[in-house]
Amino acid sequence: MAAIWIALAAGARRFIPAPMEPRRNPPIWVFLLLAALAAAPFVVEPLRREWTSDGYPLEIQMVCALRNVGLGLAACAGWLLCLRLASVVSLFLILFAAAMTNHSAVMVVLGLYTATGSIWLMLMYWAGLRSVLVAPGKALAIQVQAGSERAPWIGLGILVLLLSGSVALAVIGPKRATYALGELLPTSSGTGEMDPFARYGIGDGPEETAGENARSAGMVETDRMIEDNKNSLIDAVNDLYGPPHKPPKDQERMVAAGKADVIQFHGKLPDNRRPSRDFDTSRKGPNRDRKPSSQGARGLFEVQGRTPLHIRFVVYESYDSASKQWIESRRPGPKLIEPEGDDWMRPGHLKEVAWYRRDERHRFKVADLKSKLVPTPAMTVRFRIHKVNRPDYYEWDYDGVLVLAGRKTTPPGVVVTTDCRTVDPSQLPDSAFGRPILSGGSPPILGEVPAELRPELERLAKAWAGGRQRGWPEIEAVLTQLRTTYTLDRTAEVPPDHPAPVLWFLSESRRGPDYLFATAAALLLRTLDYPTRVCLGYYAAPEAYDAETGHTPVKSSDLHFWPEVRLSDSHWLVVEPTPGYEVLGPGLSLWEHVLSTFMASADWAWRHVGELIILFGLSIVVWHRRRDWIDALSVQLWAWFPGQTWRDQVRRAIGLLERRGRWTGRPRPLRQTAPAWLRSTQAMPSSMNRDLDQLAELAEWASYAPDAKGPWPDAEVLALCHRVVQNWSWKHWRQTPPYPTLGV
Repeated sequence: MAAIWIALAAGARRFIPAPMEPRRNPPIWVFLLLAALAAAPFVVEPLRREWTSDGYPLEIQMVCALRNVGLGLAACAGWLLCLRLASVVSLFLILFAAAMTNHSAVMVVLGLYTATGSIWLMLMYWAGLRSVLVAPGKALAIQVQAGSERAPWIGLGILVLLLSGSVALAVIGPKRATYALGELLPTSSGTGEMDPFARYGIGDGPEETAGENARSAGMVETDRMIEDNKNSLIDAVNDLYGPPHKPPKDQERMVAAGKADVIQFHGKLPDNRRPSRDFDTSRKGPNRDRKPSSQGARGLFEVQGRTPLHIRFVVYESYDSASKQWIESRRPGPKLIEPEGDDWMRPGHLKEVAWYRRDERHRFKVADLKSKLVPTPAMTVRFRIHKVNRPDYYEWDYDGVLVLAGRKTTPPGVVVTTDCRTVDPSQLPDSAFGRPILSGGSPPILGEVPAELRPELERLAKAWAGGRQRGWPEIEAVLTQLRTTYTLDRTAEVPPDHPAPVLWFLSESRRGPDYLFATAAALLLRTLDYPTRVCLGYYAAPEAYDAETGHTPVKSSDLHFWPEVRLSDSHWLVVEPTPGYEVLGPGLSLWEHVLSTFMASADWAWRHVGELIILFGLSIVVWHRRRDWIDALSVQLWAWFPGQTWRDQVRRAIGLLERRGRWTGRPRPLRQTAPAWLRSTQAMPSSMNRDLDQLAELAEWASYAPDAKGPWPDAEVLALCHRVVQNWSWKHWRQTPPYPTLGV
């Protein structure tokens, strides 16, 4: 970018005329150009943030403005003042760059700048010395006319400002003035403005938790970690989905060896105790008059990166039809986590296959997470927490669910950076979809379907699959049927006496919450021999994206259930049967982005072909009649504002005629005067020729006569201009053939 800016400045230098007297002050257009260059970064910055969701801090914007001014001064270096100011600006910029970073490349640039500046100063000295030797007796004569002295208003104004500032500083105090002036800059908040792209500042960013101990919502990596106790997951689940139906009091729980002893526990349940994570699919539904969510925190964590995104929390593998519950997965065996350097960690069990697309990077800022979860998306291939650089700091709570080892909660303020694989499911080969895993001599763990549910589920699955090829076409058919013919209803309640909530959902109500969609999809896919599980976690929705901060907040109300299909490389493919939820699409290259945009545009154009045809027709009409409308508007503006003097009225009338001549192919030649061009028309009616001759005479008076009263009264001049403009209309110019030119 620096090379491009320098090349543009060097190219502009070739079009700027060299001044005859370099020591004189530049003309006014140079100062206007410099002002426009200085304002450009502040004008472009809102557009940049709107289009790219990225931006520069205010101090960088100011440096960019100074850089533009320096390049403009260099382009106008023919004036000695611009040349000297350009050198001063370049000195400040190189010092700023050297102070901002300790990169070795900056030292190389600094050395080159020092050498170049030394040579330039030496050449400037010899050039100045030569000019003195060539004209040694030349002196500047200053003529001061009587009464021409002017008071130095600029200097007096600066002096008044300095004195006022000094008095204000003495009255307010330096500390208070520092904070007041500092908060005029939107660094990273405080009690004044806030800029989400600032690097640091007086405050600590937008508050995630109300009170004195505010937590930053920005993506700031810090060594400070806040530890506190949080509520258990069961509380958040019950708030969102409602409590499960309680079994009758006289119902006895049976086990193979006889009755099981039930211990009544009347105290508070321990936080996140593992038995509380089993999920009952027969629930009463959420409370209708539930109190509104707390406004203290914007979310449990925030995501920077492309969404939608699924973040696992709990994994379920077995479905118990008797208790109507999903049983959580067992803790996986020890899996290797390999360090990569620079605090990056990589799961060691991953395989390299060719069907994945470009990896996607996300950053998760923990704000108020209620567990020791390390937020990671599906198909994570590596992750990083600043200065948490040992594999034994992490452990796997479930297959694909990463947590901090030996902690109760993930501290607020932690930033987790992840790289995850992306895939286009329609491009997966048949070999990508494995079979359910056998555990010794037991039935397939990820293919278990209760015997009493299997006949009805198999019938539906085969009917929906419709003989499609095994793999994604078969899975997509089941998902499409659920997404299109069933309705998401979070308030739907499963009858407490119904033996199978999933069959009630599939065959009777055809509406229900997301956990019934996930349950139905998982069991249906298992009957088709796909290893499937159900996950509970958080869904980062694209609709929740905050363009101002560039992050997507994830709240406790974003808890969501979804099924996953195991691939042959041990990754889990997220699938979405629930209407309104989507899956992260594949990462695309630049060419694929262009092609995708073109295809989306073509699809949109096909769906709005009628409107586009009408718009195209209107555009043709507008383009064909554009000069008629522009001419009518110009004539009307001239009629409203003909000019303050008779000279202005004549010049503006001739300007209208010249534009009409250019549009009809008979422009005024470059070396021909306006009066001669007006007299060069022939074959015109006598009255129109007489008006034209009179206008040509007035044009000569306006151009060459002394600045005095015109030959005619002002009212007659304006009336003549009106007659000529009306008679020599745009329609007349188009219908009359070209006239011969009489010459200069």
